[in-house]
Amino acid sequence: MTRIKHYLLLLSILLLSLTSCSKDEAYKEALPADATMVCTFDIKTLSEKAGLSSDKNNPLRQRITALIGDSYQDLFLNIKKSGIDLSSPIYLFATEQVELGYLLRLDDADKLEESFNQLRKLNGEDSTPLKEEDGIFIDIDEETSESEEMSFSDEGFATPTPPQTTKHLALYAFNDKAFISLNSSKATAEELKQLAKKYLTQQKEASYTATAAFRDLEAQKGDIRGALSLQFFSTPGYAQLLPARFAQLASAATEGIDTKKCYMLYALSFETGEVVGTMTYGATEQAQLERLKKRTADLSPESIQDGLIKLLPRDGYLTAAMTLDAPKFVQYYGQLPFLQELKSKGVNLDAVAASLGKEITLSLFSIDVEHLDLGVIGYLKSRDASLVDAIYQQAATEGKPHIKEGEHRYRFADAPISYGYANGLTYVRSGKSGQIELGASPSEDFTKHATYATLKPNNSFVYIDLKKLLTTSPTADLLQVILSEQTKNTLLPLHSLSITSSGIESQLHLKLDTKENALKALIPIFTAL
Repeated sequence: MTRIKHYLLLLSILLLSLTSCSKDEAYKEALPADATMVCTFDIKTLSEKAGLSSDKNNPLRQRITALIGDSYQDLFLNIKKSGIDLSSPIYLFATEQVELGYLLRLDDADKLEESFNQLRKLNGEDSTPLKEEDGIFIDIDEETSESEEMSFSDEGFATPTPPQTTKHLALYAFNDKAFISLNSSKATAEELKQLAKKYLTQQKEASYTATAAFRDLEAQKGDIRGALSLQFFSTPGYAQLLPARFAQLASAATEGIDTKKCYMLYALSFETGEVVGTMTYGATEQAQLERLKKRTADLSPESIQDGLIKLLPRDGYLTAAMTLDAPKFVQYYGQLPFLQELKSKGVNLDAVAASLGKEITLSLFSIDVEHLDLGVIGYLKSRDASLVDAIYQQAATEGKPHIKEGEHRYRFADAPISYGYANGLTYVRSGKSGQIELGASPSEDFTKHATYATLKPNNSFVYIDLKKLLTTSPTADLLQVILSEQTKNTLLPLHSLSITSSGIESQLHLKLDTKENALKALIPIFTAL
């Protein structure tokens, strides 16, 4: 029954013609005050932008209708009769005990009770009506699954762990103002029941709506808006998702900052021919926010310059650049275990950091599918060869085979990767074919790229040419092999993806070759995949 209810509450909302917006916001008070993640979106706006409200022949609409099945068609396609108000924003959230929860506003609890009882009968489950407890109707589904999770070594290699059987609980509860679902593999059924009762009866002062994070979340502009507590990045569950060294870096990134008082704000907007994303930080105390601003300003103090960019080809698959103050990086993150390990082996981190400039660039400029070979070139301004010599000495100490190709120039013995120092530049390059001359400016460098004027003012950027990946050999040929012609064609409107950052502000731009709203253009991709 869990799957059927998820269709009711998540999929069928895309099929509806919606009513005018409700002004009753009391249901939001059911958001948990200790939520580490909250995300909200307006189904009416998204449906209109996707063309789902008016286009009955929309492929996603047809696919969802087919998934629902004939027995449930009437109930799903007339969801407005269920008492759920889908003209008010929907909220997703997570807490330490609840992996995923969602909250919706109710117009009529009696209608929803009737719909739930219909579902129970249609699904062949308990035909007895839902029971009411303290003015709240509660239903719980229990499922078990066997999953093979991944663990990471210090080097970042993922290895499967033995299959584990996990019990998943999905609780559905509602009163006269709100519907809430709590999904968890950590809490017991009784614990979820008590949480649901607490959330549905709490007042604003005990809710997430009383927090600064909620205030800032609501003030954002976007079709999808959210807030993520920085405390999330220090939880054991998050650390398990990352290789050890990345987890250590994430932990160090918040050292000296009260993660309970800081949060990340993000938003996505679907515009004509483009998806725009924004990300910034907020805090419950101004001092904490100023600390975050200072750290980002210290680590990346300048906007991108032209010097190293001119050494990269204009038409690479991926181009990236950033400014980084290496001494400040060592100051903030010098206690990371792998840096301390280098220090214990005689590497003078302070001296190496002091020898480095503040700009790094990288380009993925060729792909050889047949030989699984990537052409990559990266540059870092440097005062001397301290960094490359330290890497070579460390590799020799650890018994990793390297070949010395010249003064301060080295190559991996078992991989087509080389690195070195020459004429004020530290470089790294890989790939057996399609090489470009080191330190030489291509005839058409990346400063000539049409997007460079918008990328340059930032402190860092990543630009991915999706059009080249999808339409030119050899990558287009590979897609032809692994995807059907229809699926491949749905991807063709994708043009480019860029991510930029300056200070605590970051932006994402996904551009598409279309004059329609980007969400409508993306629907065929969602459907095909």
